[in-house]
Amino acid sequence: MDLVSKLPFLCVISTLIASFCMPVLARWKREFCAPLATFVTGAVFATAVFIGYQVRDGNIIHFSVSGWSPPWGIEIVVDTLSSMMLMLISGLCFLILIYSYHAIKHELENNVVGWYYTAFLLCLAGMMGLVITNDIFNMYVFIEVTGISAVALVASKGTRLSTEAALKYLLLATIGSGFILFGTGFVYMMTGNLNLTYISMELDTVKESYPFLIWTSLSFFVVGFGVKSALFPLHLWLPDAHSSAASPSSAVLSSLVVKVYIIAFLKILLVAFGLEIFHETYIRSLILVLSVIAMLAGSFFAFVQIELKRRLAYSTVAQIGYVFLGIGLGTPWGLAAGMLHIVVHAFMKTCLFLTAGSVYYQTGRKKVNQFAGMGYKMPVTMGAFTVASFSMVGIPLFGGFISKYGLALGSLEADLPLLIVVIILSGLLNATYYFPIIGQAYFSQEEGLEHEEKTFQKDKVPLSMLVPIAILAIGIIYFGIFPGGALNFINQTVVRLL
Repeated sequence: MDLVSKLPFLCVISTLIASFCMPVLARWKREFCAPLATFVTGAVFATAVFIGYQVRDGNIIHFSVSGWSPPWGIEIVVDTLSSMMLMLISGLCFLILIYSYHAIKHELENNVVGWYYTAFLLCLAGMMGLVITNDIFNMYVFIEVTGISAVALVASKGTRLSTEAALKYLLLATIGSGFILFGTGFVYMMTGNLNLTYISMELDTVKESYPFLIWTSLSFFVVGFGVKSALFPLHLWLPDAHSSAASPSSAVLSSLVVKVYIIAFLKILLVAFGLEIFHETYIRSLILVLSVIAMLAGSFFAFVQIELKRRLAYSTVAQIGYVFLGIGLGTPWGLAAGMLHIVVHAFMKTCLFLTAGSVYYQTGRKKVNQFAGMGYKMPVTMGAFTVASFSMVGIPLFGGFISKYGLALGSLEADLPLLIVVIILSGLLNATYYFPIIGQAYFSQEEGLEHEEKTFQKDKVPLSMLVPIAILAIGIIYFGIFPGGALNFINQTVVRLL
């Protein structure tokens, strides 16, 4: 078990070392960057699966990085939720890197490839560190590593739009980081600790003495993580950043980066503050209101977009609303469904952005009104797009239905049945901007080709791009039919923290 306890730390360190090697390797043999990054990420994913196997029955891995025991040293804690996120982050990044092997050559200049893989691996290391650390200041450090590398992923496209989006992202992310740092300072002022477990124990004894400071620090965390995770109306950076980046970068940003910030917020909320404090403040009501607005407004803004990637970006704003709805409900079913939606949406949105990239790779098309006949020209790609879209809407037998059904049960648990209407309405709004694309792809023909017979052709994108897309689509169906594996990991965390 001693070796096992070091594995999460080694996952982060090995990825950091590989990221620092990329610029040097790019100057020597640029073509080696992609295989090395893919190999390292694949090894990390295999390690994450092994870690998940070790904690599957509720075991918790503790490791003191510096040899100093907490609260003085930096502590790594891996429970079922952390291990599930490790597998999700490393697994999806592995698939995205396989996809990137040819896609990046099509979307980025050769001279930035080394820096792209540097930023990608830094982002991977930051996300993994963020979900396993049990130290609130160390968490802030990983937030910065993740944020800066995410900005670099956006800027790597090298266009005027991506550069402008990266600067906007950097500015607003810095503001969000400032709020998180202030919240951390208030917590340290009250408790004298930075370890989440010790903060929780200290807050139990001092919460009657510092009610205003507790309210203030929690408010700062809500705003800071709200900016980072693009909770409406703090989402202003997201549409430009996610739509202007290269497709693999968009997939990482939309499916993973915004989610790890929510996991960090959940850890602070549930481990450090506790649900009792959460329910005693106005924060719960605020999160519920903002999540409902996000689900509806995000879907509306997505509906009016004519560029596919921008539509997908605004869709992420709506889906973040579902996750925060689960947090705001604060019930066992609500929290479990919110966490499950993090996983399912990661698969869905990665699949959607990668299919958008494949369509652009083969046809150069970016707009939602240019998909006529695409279901026959690119059957694998559009089949995966259809699966992910059905799941986004919440159709049974697809993963999105399970998480939305769980949120409906959580709404009943919280005695807020009207929220079920909002969940259904948001799903219908999702249908209004996904189904027309699918309808065009399978039931329309390009102008001038209306009388030609519809026959399925072969996707003309490389196999390295098709295989990850197909795996993601299969994963979405798997979660819709067999959600028990993910729910087992999630429920153990919910039971322990509640």
